Amino acid sequence: MADVMAIVSKAVFEKAACKHPNVGDVLRMDRYVSAAKGLSPLGDGGKLYLVTVRPPNEALWLVGVLDHPTFDGTQWKSAPSPLPITDITALRGQLKFESGKGITAAPGALGMSLQTPRVLAAHDVELLDAATGGAAPVAPPLETSGERRQGDALLEALLADPTSSLPRQVIADALMAKNDPRGELITLELALAGPLGIRRRDELAARHAELLAAHGKDWFATDLEIRRDRGFVSAISGTARKLLASAPALFAAQPIIEVHASNVDAKALKQLLAAPWLSRVRHLVLKGELGDAGFTALAAAPSAQQLEHLNVLGCKITAKGLAGIAGHLPHVRTLVLTSNPIGDGGMTALRTWATLGELEALYLSSCKLTIKGAGELLGASLAHLEKLTLSGNSFGDAIGPTLVAATKRLPALRRLELIKIGATAALVAALGTPTYAVDVRNNRIRANDVTGRPRFRAA
Repeated sequence: MADVMAIVSKAVFEKAACKHPNVGDVLRMDRYVSAAKGLSPLGDGGKLYLVTVRPPNEALWLVGVLDHPTFDGTQWKSAPSPLPITDITALRGQLKFESGKGITAAPGALGMSLQTPRVLAAHDVELLDAATGGAAPVAPPLETSGERRQGDALLEALLADPTSSLPRQVIADALMAKNDPRGELITLELALAGPLGIRRRDELAARHAELLAAHGKDWFATDLEIRRDRGFVSAISGTARKLLASAPALFAAQPIIEVHASNVDAKALKQLLAAPWLSRVRHLVLKGELGDAGFTALAAAPSAQQLEHLNVLGCKITAKGLAGIAGHLPHVRTLVLTSNPIGDGGMTALRTWATLGELEALYLSSCKLTIKGAGELLGASLAHLEKLTLSGNSFGDAIGPTLVAATKRLPALRRLELIKIGATAALVAALGTPTYAVDVRNNRIRANDVTGRPRFRAA
């Protein structure tokens, strides 16, 4: 039995993924049309790892894994792959294959070099499974084999589309058909998440409380803090040690997309980045002493490339570590760097990050910035930025002209936080009548300094 890697052509991939494929999308590929001899080792079992090469920088994406596919003479077929598209570019230099030759393609020739299927070494499979999450999670067993198969399929659909209401409602209907009160809870939370009259909302909330009081400890048994979304756990919080111990079981049965981990040290970070479930997370909050090496490893980890919100508050990251973000984390739209001593050099590092112009929220409070660093940042086009937090940096009134000069590069800005920066009423005068809300509390600015200026908050 052997595991094999094969390439999906650009045309075939884009037909399956539509015009704008993204890391994290689930294509549910179930076949590979090829009679290449290099695939024959799959005849004894194994998995077929399907990859594709994406322009413009030859990113290597893993787009599906066919488990124990069978050959019908023209194509290899299996159950649909439940795994999300995963950027495995960082693994290019680590994959060696059974031949031991690895990937040695010249620039521009990666796709061509992978035309021949390659048998994977055991270490290659470990790397790929760590990046993708390995085998698809399954539902807790039900009472009969028929119910078990249905439960597996329903749960798989939810885990593949974790923010959708439709699979939640389907699961709720199936549970209620068996008189399982968990189905009623899901239905109630779906209803409470939408528009309701005051009386109806109160009625549903009362019943909701009754169900949780009677069954909540059994349905959501964990020592982690959780947040639910429409009947299922969507976010978990705890120390890194507790998370690493409890998360696998939770991710197997819950559509979790948000994780908050505290007390993260170098050892815990290494384990976290290797965790199969991390590739399903969209919102990650880390607290601990990551340092520059830790942040660089996080930014480059294949399992982190689908992140949309990243918070590394107070993790002792400097400009050196922030430079590791270049070329990585393409989908991040909220970045929190608060209380890291990145300094002005950190702004130079951010300017090298292709995703900077796509950010919608950027938090840089207490980052030891000066006007020079602010000017470096605001010199970039931040066309999508809606919130910018620069509090706790010693800018004084000089930040005013810098912001005014950057107005055209901040067309989407809706909120600016300049709390405790040593400013006076001169800053208010310099900003004039901004189109965005400005928070200037804890400065030498009095309430009457912003009278008639409703967009400013001084108290």
